[in-house]
Amino acid sequence: MIITIFGPPGSGKGTQSILLIAKYNLQLISIGDLLRNIISSGSELGKKIKNTVESGNLIQDEVICELLRSQLACVDDNFLLDGFPRNLNQAHFLTQVLRERYNKDVDIVIELQLDGEVAIKRLKDRLVCLDCKSVYSASSFKSGNNFVCTKCKSTRLERRVDDSDLSAINKRMSEYHIQIKDLREYYKDKLLTINANLSVVQVKQEIENKISCNLV
Repeated sequence: MIITIFGPPGSGKGTQSILLIAKYNLQLISIGDLLRNIISSGSELGKKIKNTVESGNLIQDEVICELLRSQLACVDDNFLLDGFPRNLNQAHFLTQVLRERYNKDVDIVIELQLDGEVAIKRLKDRLVCLDCKSVYSASSFKSGNNFVCTKCKSTRLERRVDDSDLSAINKRMSEYHIQIKDLREYYKDKLLTINANLSVVQVKQEIENKISCNLV
């Protein structure tokens, strides 16, 4: 089974992706994690990507598509894509590369729908574990000086660099809402729309219910 999940910044794509791969025994391909790893490497490409991300701009399709192609060489046809495709051009690329490699297409497309005010509030409060990639709300910790990951016990919890600038956040959200219209149309026969304003558990349950109905 091949699933792709998309939604605006703060909609919980990363959190729900982790839950989905555990539930359905899928491998995870997270474009965001791949980009952050490149940024952390300090390479020339990493520096260029870092500047692009910090300004709120989107990475060039050519870079993203080549990253995905290299990752597909490492997985079979049971995986979840987090953060891809983000526009119609990427969707066409995905269809082509999946047909070339697996002779199939995406099975399920999940769209997390989130109110703008909720998204901004979540992003300002978001912490990410640098070791296991778990996501938390800073306000959920009793002490602001005692951020510890409950899953891997790491103390390396930090705010993402692209969450710190409100203008960059608004730019990312605006770009997303422009591109999502074409993606909805392209994947209309496979699309599951989910209310991401709900709690993590409620969103998880709604996704699983709709997947179950879709697979019958």
